[in-house]
Amino acid sequence: MARHFTQAQRASLRALLGAAPGDGAEALAHRPPVPFRDVQRLLALPELPHVHLLGEDTWLLGGRLLRWLTHDTRPGGDYDLFCASFQALERTARHMLSTGYTPCRRHVATAWGPWLRDRIQGRDDHAPCKQAVPTEEAALQERLRLRRFPDGREMYALELHSPEGHLLQLVHIPALFTGSGDAVGQQLAFTDLSICQFLLDGRLLHAGPYAWADLLGQRIRVVHMVRPRITAERLLKYAGRGFWPDAQSVRTVFQAVRRG
Repeated sequence: MARHFTQAQRASLRALLGAAPGDGAEALAHRPPVPFRDVQRLLALPELPHVHLLGEDTWLLGGRLLRWLTHDTRPGGDYDLFCASFQALERTARHMLSTGYTPCRRHVATAWGPWLRDRIQGRDDHAPCKQAVPTEEAALQERLRLRRFPDGREMYALELHSPEGHLLQLVHIPALFTGSGDAVGQQLAFTDLSICQFLLDGRLLHAGPYAWADLLGQRIRVVHMVRPRITAERLLKYAGRGFWPDAQSVRTVFQAVRRG
């Protein structure tokens, strides 16, 4: 469940975002990025792991930042790092592999029967991750995966474990960066839900058009949808954490799922 902000925290955060007292939620829309250390101080937030990996072309994005902003300290979950180029992904991966991060070699059953059997038998999906890796180059080439979205766009992904046991995903989606323009904005716009449109570059906290308003209002809306069933599951997940979708988002997802 998301933690409610105090009135003092709300007022301080709105002031940091440039919204005057008495301004409505629309004043929080389309706000420029703010120093994430200021947000951390105002909301009394803990240190965020793996910030040293971030920079102008490698960003932490999505649900992990939402959990941080709402003091959600439950175990589990991963850290999604998105890169503006394949070169940034490769450079970041090599740095991680040389500083104690190890490749994830888990194997998860893709059919319901084997998946349920693995759960009943208590099999550890990450047991193969403990195997020795001969070289950084072999680890990088072996575990780098090319996936495709339903619309045909490619995504490169690499999963690694941190020395303290966190699971991190390094991702690059080439189609988002084929031309000029704001790379951060292009990456943010590809995120499906408003409250997950937070992005950290190591110094500034960027937000999508409705991210701050919906965070403070404990709402959620669909802003971009590529895989309707996954978005539907995520809407339910965040509703369980106290973020309720607006009626238009529910209709949009329901109709998309029905069309299959």
